[in-house]
This record gives sequence, structure tokens and C-alpha cells, in this order.
Amino acid sequence: MTQTSHDKSRANTSSADQSAAEYLQAIEQNLKTFEAEEFGAADTKEQWRDLNPTHFVASQREHTTILHAGLTMAHDLFIQSAFRGLGYKVEAMDVPDNRALQFGREFGNRGQCNPTYFTVGNLVKKLKEMEARGLSKQEIVKNYIFATAGSCGPCRFGTYVTEYRKALRDAGFEGFRVILFQQAGGIKQATGEALGLKIDAQFFVTIGKAILLGDVLNALMYRIRPYEVEPGATDAALARAKQRIARAFETRKGFIKALWQTRKELAAIKVDRSRIKPRVAIIGEFWAMTTEGDGNYKMQRFLEQEGAEG
Repeated sequence: MTQTSHDKSRANTSSADQSAAEYLQAIEQNLKTFEAEEFGAADTKEQWRDLNPTHFVASQREHTTILHAGLTMAHDLFIQSAFRGLGYKVEAMDVPDNRALQFGREFGNRGQCNPTYFTVGNLVKKLKEMEARGLSKQEIVKNYIFATAGSCGPCRFGTYVTEYRKALRDAGFEGFRVILFQQAGGIKQATGEALGLKIDAQFFVTIGKAILLGDVLNALMYRIRPYEVEPGATDAALARAKQRIARAFETRKGFIKALWQTRKELAAIKVDRSRIKPRVAIIGEFWAMTTEGDGNYKMQRFLEQEGAEG
């Protein structure tokens, strides 16, 4: 190859390198322009934050009512009474019904499970009813909070507070407080006397008693009622038992006596165990399994009406 050919080849290579460099430089400039357009204002705009209003201190206890719900009627009643006995203003909400479901679907996120729609919608329904009775939104936000359990996980428990906040905001109750107590936190969640809801050893003992007694009464109800000789006898005895135990929780006295009287009254219900009934286990999602309302089509009573023991 002659010298002239070498020079031409070198010139072509240099030109190609220059073109490639200019192309890469243009791409780099385009990327910088895109970045500036998309993210350049990040330093001047305030980013969105999911506020979590949970401020509840001891000085607010006198005028603040704690709402709660989500378990069975016995559990909710006992928890209400137990914490009233500890000095809190507590109100158990009604069992979630189909109207609560509609509120949940209206104000909740899309694609959730039914238990979320029922439980979140039940709180929105309660607040809407309070507003209809004459309370302003400001009074409700100031004087009421909702307490519930929380935990980690990909389902409802993992996003409990966020789902409540979203629905409450869209329903017009921005700033309404939803507070959680979590198993993982233990008694370390009680960080000082100034807390409105003091989650300490006494808290867990009290809620433990209420839940265990709710479990026991419900188990007895489902074992006795399908075999009762006199229709309605079990429900009547249990209604008296619930009020008796709730009163003992609230007054913090006569607890053992209330349990003893309940035992005697339930043992006196006439039953006919000679009637053979299939025993049906209700399994699945824990809330739908235990609720006594529309959330599981009143499954327990349906099974009993069909001749089974649920």
C-alpha cells in the first residue's frame, strides 16, 4: 500500500471516530436535557409525604373517645369495657355490614380483599353517621381516634394504617388519627407517661383477658346452641353473661363472681345431645372466619339452621 493510501485510511478512521464522539456527546446532552426536564425541579418542589397523624397524649384522654371494632361482638364488648375500667373513653362499633362494605368500596383502594373493604368501610360509615347526627368533621377529628392491631406482611395487616388513611382522607376526614399496637413492639411501645394510649404490661394483660373470654364464650355458644331444647335459650343466657362480664371489667370488681354465675347459667341450658349433627369447620381468612355479620353471610347461624354444628 502506498503512503497516500495509508494517509487516506488514517483520515477515514479519524473522521469516523470524530462522528462517533459527536454522536455520543449528543446522546449525553439529550439525557441531561431529559433529566433536567423530569427531575430538575426536585430541589424547588416539596415532595409528597404520607402524613401519619397519631398524636394522642394523656391530657387528651378526658375528651377523646377511642373507637375500635373488627372482632366478634363478645370480644369488642369486653375490650370496650376493659379499657373503660382502665380510665379510657372507648366505644365499640357495630359489626360490619353490607353498608360498611359499600363505604369501603367507595373510598378504599381498588382490588382489595373483602375484609379490608368491610373493616375500613365500617369506620367511614361510623364517622358519617356521627356527622349526620350533628357533629362537625373538625369535632370528629379532634375528639375521636381509631385503635386497631397492626403487623408486617403483604396483605391487609401490612398496609392497615395506609388503607384507613386513604379512605378517611377521601371521605373528608383528613387528619383523623388511626393508632396501632403491634405484637413486635411489645411493652417497649410504652415510651412515657405522656402517651394517651399507654401500651404496657397492664395493657396486654387486660386485652388478653378480654380476648380469651371472648373466645371461651363464643366456643360455648357454638357447642351449646345447636342442641338447645328451648330455641333462644342460649342466646338469652349469653346476652346476660356478656353484660355481666362487661360490667365486671368496667367496674374492676366482681370478676370471679361474674364468671361463676355465667358458668352455672350456661350449664343449666337444656340440651339434647342425642340429635346427630355434622360438625362443620369454618376456615380461611381469619376475619371472614370469625365475624358474625354480612362479611361471611352470617355463616355460623346458617350452618345451625341447616342442621349442623358450626
